[in-house]
Amino acid sequence: MLGGRRASSAFLSLWCRKLLAEGVSIGRVQGSCVDLAPAWGLDRGAGSNPILSGAIGRESPMDVFRNMQIFVEVAREKSFRGAAENLGITNSTVSRRIADLEDEVGLRLFDRSTRRVVLTDAGRSYFADCERIMEDARLAREQLANLRALPAGKLRVVSNSVPASHWIIPVLPAFSLRYPDIEVDLDIISDAPSPLEEDVDVAFVMGPVTQEDLVARSVLKLEHLGLYASARYVQERGEPLTPAELSGHEGLTHLHIPEWHLVHTPSGNRETVAPRGKVRVASFQALQELSLQHMGISVWHNWLARGPVKRGELQRVLAEWTLQPWEVYAVTTSRHIPAKVRAFVDFIIEQQPQ
Repeated sequence: MLGGRRASSAFLSLWCRKLLAEGVSIGRVQGSCVDLAPAWGLDRGAGSNPILSGAIGRESPMDVFRNMQIFVEVAREKSFRGAAENLGITNSTVSRRIADLEDEVGLRLFDRSTRRVVLTDAGRSYFADCERIMEDARLAREQLANLRALPAGKLRVVSNSVPASHWIIPVLPAFSLRYPDIEVDLDIISDAPSPLEEDVDVAFVMGPVTQEDLVARSVLKLEHLGLYASARYVQERGEPLTPAELSGHEGLTHLHIPEWHLVHTPSGNRETVAPRGKVRVASFQALQELSLQHMGISVWHNWLARGPVKRGELQRVLAEWTLQPWEVYAVTTSRHIPAKVRAFVDFIIEQQPQ
């Protein structure tokens, strides 16, 4: 028994060295060599498995694990035919794989007769190691799946000030109550947010996302947007009567949204203007404050402008024209996102007024 155990351990050590030499990612768990790659398409009771039944070179690292899986199934079933049926491969493939394995090991792993298949001493030692290796690989796989399935861990969010102040920060208390195992790091920046930056799980971006390698999901739509200026500005500079006349005015535009896409409410006609102005700021709140300080015309949500209009601080210009809705997107680098990201984006959408 001891000799078989040593032979089995030596064989496993040889395989580990071979896998390392060929660049396969492995780890140490309880002294065994464990491949941390996904499972090998060998689910019990699975249907036909073309990968297993194909001709693959004996030196392939994945071949090692396929042979291990076949060996374990034969040992469990005590039958080549039963193992073949469970794995969805032919009986001849099972026989050939086991024979190749025994040739490479230089030891007999099964005693065969017409009535039964039983493990030798070396086979029993090897079987114990193989079961542990495959169980470790299965657990590693499940841990990876849990990272995607369980909303937990640190969530790194990046956003401009408007989405952050109006739609993200207000919902954080309720989000933390629902998902106490998620820690939120929110970075509010003036540059264009991007999930490609280091340590970013999701970016909230205003406007269309055109970069093809990013995945954008619309989380809210800003409607009812209009152009406003202070009463003093209009008194001193006059009121534009058409979109074309905006070219003669100070347009307070966002640094990353240089154009205004206007819609004529009565007719549905559309016009796009690129306002000229002395100041551009990557903050809508700052632009609105500048408009209150008589610096020019800026975009306001009609609801937010009601107070300043009522107090006589603002007045609407081009009242028959509104801006096309601005959408806010949650942007990630892949459609396959961790549960913590999905939970946060879903919660942001859920909390928005309908």
